[in-house]
Amino acid sequence: MEIEKKYMKPALVVLTSRFPYPLEKGDKLRLYYQVKSLSEYFDIYLFSITDQETFVDDIEQIRPLVKELHILRLDFLTRCLGVFQAVFSGMPFQNGYFYQKKALKYIYNQVVRIRPDHIYCHLARMGEYAKNLPFSKTLDYMDSFGIGMERRAKLASWWQKWVYHAEAVRMKRYEMSIFQYFDHHTIISDQDKKTLHFDGAENIVVNPNGVDIRFFEEMDIDKDYDLVFVGNMGYLPNVEAAEYIVHEILPLLPAGIKLLISGARPHKRIKSLASSHVVVSGWVEDIRKSYKRAKICIAPLWSGTGQQNKILEAMALGVPCLTTPAVNSAIGASENIDIVIADNASDFATQIKHLLQNPVIANEIGKNAQSFVMQNYSWEKNALVLKRIFTEAKQH
Repeated sequence: MEIEKKYMKPALVVLTSRFPYPLEKGDKLRLYYQVKSLSEYFDIYLFSITDQETFVDDIEQIRPLVKELHILRLDFLTRCLGVFQAVFSGMPFQNGYFYQKKALKYIYNQVVRIRPDHIYCHLARMGEYAKNLPFSKTLDYMDSFGIGMERRAKLASWWQKWVYHAEAVRMKRYEMSIFQYFDHHTIISDQDKKTLHFDGAENIVVNPNGVDIRFFEEMDIDKDYDLVFVGNMGYLPNVEAAEYIVHEILPLLPAGIKLLISGARPHKRIKSLASSHVVVSGWVEDIRKSYKRAKICIAPLWSGTGQQNKILEAMALGVPCLTTPAVNSAIGASENIDIVIADNASDFATQIKHLLQNPVIANEIGKNAQSFVMQNYSWEKNALVLKRIFTEAKQH
């Protein structure tokens, strides 16, 4: 009995607003690799609120990583009611969308039964499920969602502006109020941390994303595209970025430049971009192939929150990346050494032409990028940061 006790792993409850597979969204990618890496050190009890059907094949990707798996599906009416109630309560709309009293009661009872050594709450919108649980706990803000909504409001169409602006105000207020209920807090980048202006925010631990080691494997694939843009193509900022590439950047380039737009759930606006020189692939089982088929990975994104996994993955594969100062601010790569920067359509076109006309320079930037990611970004480092936080919380 003493031997069994010695090697027993600490119990970690993980609360999430999405099931962490498949990996078609940035928050799911972060969550999946954290769970995978942390499973080496903890017995994980995963509770996933979800608004979508969870398929058997996806469940089987997660089940070996956890001791217990609890999936709580919210039906359409529950989600609508939650948002309606949030309108009048002042709660962020996304919190209302994922909140259900029945699920709250279930999670509370199960967590009390488990008596975990620590609770890890993924995203502020899960805060209501975690805040009153009587155990030490950590909140991963991931991004500054309030600021993200505020910036999206500036770019949205007139009828969407009110929704995004209201959500920005509510989320910034909630990010501040939920802080006090958690012992520790993490966020994805220093630039996101600096946007949180409330007492204690300076103590939030920056814990960036990583790259799966398999991305560094050599792949012999023909470069049949000049440019590639990768991401969840149902996500509005990605939709707008793809439209920007096609409507603003491509017209400034020589005829015949080929663009690959690759990623899950392409919106009808994305599909409408397809032409003789623009290919929309949709979901790709191994996204590395999409990156490697292009000479340059391009990402004209200006949101300035979060960390772009698409850039880290492309860099890990040695594909030269062209993006904005806002995106690189969260990555910290050296301009014109590890990464190339542009701030408007004309600059993007100039940099693209330069890289295509100078393949030796492009190849050198790609190699530097790969070394930079290998040295600075790994999911193992990410998990060790969390392990230290969770362990110190237990000791105190």
